[in-house]
Amino acid sequence: MIQELQDWSDEKLGDLAEMIQGLLESRQQEAEEKNQETREDGTPLGKHGGRGHIELKMIPDSKTGKTYGPYRYLRYWGVTKKGTMGLKSVYLGKFSEKGEE
Repeated sequence: MIQELQDWSDEKLGDLAEMIQGLLESRQQEAEEKNQETREDGTPLGKHGGRGHIELKMIPDSKTGKTYGPYRYLRYWGVTKKGTMGLKSVYLGKFSEKGEE
């Protein structure tokens, strides 16, 4: 894999680094959530400052009114096409209860 990566542009490598950082942080966040403190009503206390997380999205079909999903997306902070910092996303596949795609 590294042989392939050496031919990538600096911009593409930077994007990949941001995606990997976001994915690693989302995995750490998932592990921490298992031990997360909760309020009296059982809802988890929030966490701020993370750079990446996995988001489940439902996609509506405006023609039929049906909703499809949920689909897993890695959401991470990176440089957008406009050159500013913002949330970016990468499709990870359809969500299933067993964690399979």
